[in-house]
Amino acid sequence: MGRLGPRPAVGAFGLHTVMHKVHVMARRQLLVLAITCFANFAASARPPDFPAPDDADVSQVARSMTINGRTMSVRAFVADDTVEEVVDFYKEMWQDPPVKGAPGFAYEPEVLAPWHLVTRVEDGYVLTVQVQAASPTSSRGYLATGLLPEPGEPPPSAPEPTAMRGSTVLSNVTSEDPGKSAQTVMLANEFSVDSNVNFYRNQYSGWRTDIDQKLASDKYHALSFTRGRRQVQITIQSSRDGAHIVLNSVEHDLL
Repeated sequence: MGRLGPRPAVGAFGLHTVMHKVHVMARRQLLVLAITCFANFAASARPPDFPAPDDADVSQVARSMTINGRTMSVRAFVADDTVEEVVDFYKEMWQDPPVKGAPGFAYEPEVLAPWHLVTRVEDGYVLTVQVQAASPTSSRGYLATGLLPEPGEPPPSAPEPTAMRGSTVLSNVTSEDPGKSAQTVMLANEFSVDSNVNFYRNQYSGWRTDIDQKLASDKYHALSFTRGRRQVQITIQSSRDGAHIVLNSVEHDLL
């Protein structure tokens, strides 16, 4: 198999879209864990081996990312294999169950269509493949490795985002990577784009304003603020019921 390009986009706002899908995927993983009876064992010190498809082009999305309280590492891949070939690769690799009487994997081709999911629980970790077609003869996707939650232990809460009163948090993702930490939140509320813009202008009035710009005939507004090692980027989009907001906050480590 050869190498393909480009890799899946993982920019500031593209990354949020990816992680929102992974969060939905993680909730399905927990359902799989509830159905299977082999989830109650302690995690190993190191996660199980989780290779990408042979000769795939692999990039690191996040080494440690927390999605609504569930921590995982995420890699992106592009391969010149079809979706069916990638799925078969993992079905064959994971055909032997980790413990007697348990399934080796769970395959879900429709829950996040067009994405196909293959999930395995092993040594206290959840391993998930998320793949879809990139062309008739190639595919792209994500490989997520996450710790199983302790039985009866609620996940830690991510920091509350800065938002107008009455806003609904649709997704809340935090990540820790070398040199920086980040939080990306998707919100919805019933207020107009202008009301949200004014709210964030007031909230970050003591910060340097890098971007304050209307886009696409006033349907979008982009904001960016910086103070010291922290930067906040905000996109606000009008919706039928008000507005959708993506808030991306990054804090860089000291040099």
